[in-house]
Amino acid sequence: MKNLDNCDSVNPLAPNAAEMQRLIEIAMKFIIPYQENPDKFPLNGSGVEWLHFGGINSEMDNAVKLAKSVAEPLPEVSNVDFEELLHDIFERLVPCSTNDNSGGYLAYIPGGGIFHAVLADFIALSLNRYVTIFMAAPGLAAIEEQVIRWLCDIVGFPLEAGGVITSGGSIATITAIHAARMHKFADRNFSTGTIYVSEQAHYCVEQGLVLCGFPPQNIRKIATGKDFKIRIELIEEAIRLDKTNGLHPFLLVATAGTTNTGAVDNILEIGKLAQKHNMWFHVDAAYGGFFMLTEHGKSIMQGIEQADSVVLDPHKGMFLPYGTGALLVKDKNKLRKSFDFTGTYLPALQDSSYVPEDIMHLSPELTRDFRGFRIWLSVKMLGIKPFRKQLEEKLSLAQWVTEQLLQIPNIRIVSHPQLSILTFKLEPLEYTLNPKKLDNLNIKLLDAINRRGNILLSPFRGIQDGEFAIRIAILSFRTAKKHLEQGISDIQNATKQL
Repeated sequence: MKNLDNCDSVNPLAPNAAEMQRLIEIAMKFIIPYQENPDKFPLNGSGVEWLHFGGINSEMDNAVKLAKSVAEPLPEVSNVDFEELLHDIFERLVPCSTNDNSGGYLAYIPGGGIFHAVLADFIALSLNRYVTIFMAAPGLAAIEEQVIRWLCDIVGFPLEAGGVITSGGSIATITAIHAARMHKFADRNFSTGTIYVSEQAHYCVEQGLVLCGFPPQNIRKIATGKDFKIRIELIEEAIRLDKTNGLHPFLLVATAGTTNTGAVDNILEIGKLAQKHNMWFHVDAAYGGFFMLTEHGKSIMQGIEQADSVVLDPHKGMFLPYGTGALLVKDKNKLRKSFDFTGTYLPALQDSSYVPEDIMHLSPELTRDFRGFRIWLSVKMLGIKPFRKQLEEKLSLAQWVTEQLLQIPNIRIVSHPQLSILTFKLEPLEYTLNPKKLDNLNIKLLDAINRRGNILLSPFRGIQDGEFAIRIAILSFRTAKKHLEQGISDIQNATKQL
């Protein structure tokens, strides 16, 4: 047995105040340059070919070598200097990555990661309080509750609405599907339940359905029109056919800003269809939802308040660091009933009419971080106005980029921006009769643009015909007109080069 006589000796797991201050100062030496001017660091440090070329190449070889260099046996003791550790991370590992904090990062749907949320995580992790049960930290749990109320207000949900802050849109979506299944199939025999989603829906919807037990053959992927919005008449036709065949249509999903093109489905009319057939109506607004802060967003997403559930991603439209999603449910009690579980080791259930609902009864997570603090602190420090202003700017920048692209010879806009995503391709007349040759030309164009290192774009593939195009996603608060002016110049020069 361990000798307990030396228990009062210095504990390396509990540094004193001076040591904590020293470590923080060292860390900030590395952090501040990345936060203050992220554009000065490589935009595509891990390369660009992996974005659009398949197979093994030199970029992948270098990435694998770097990954293998991190491997080591579990150290029993360590005398490694903290500054040397951070130097290795920031100078050797971080540069071999895509710089998602750069204003030129337009590849997927970047948020940029505001520093206020970084501070919030540092504070929350330092406090290390358990917020999943209200009475364990009432004031902090109330902050999570307040954040959910703010988000409900943004989408127009009533006072009886509720929800939970999640790690991202995928977990929020799975949680929503679970709540819908438990509400619509009280006997839990859901084998005949059918689901209707756009062919453009994010893959996490299908993934969530399968994880919740629905067989893939119960999922109806509905075709979209030329505007990439789901075709409502085809939904109605599929529902009618399924009812005729003795199936039970129960979940209808609309998308408020698809990942592929940023398309916003006709939420108002889809909501009416869901109500007509007594279906749970879910809106995936992970990307587009925070545009509800703008007049354009309120107009194009009219009817979102009629949804039974909505998914938002604050790490997109609120510009927070990765790892912050949200599920909102119009009737919180439906979410609560879907997680009606407990254990003998847990405290007795509280009266939710008197105290805020325990987060553990709104989510599959019993242990979780105090992630709502990222949103709360950022909004309390800044107010919502700067977020709205940034979103309005991104809408304008997307329109400006579209206008500039149309001035480049042989450029065709494949999908116009309904929010802040657009796709385009180079389409010279002599290539139009040879789709494969045209695709290869645009793959080379994307490669030529990205290799310049000023902006990073991503590929688009048509769902039905596999058409290759180039995608621009403008969302980061760090993206300004100067980045897009440089981007347009790079696109012009790359087209001339080809």
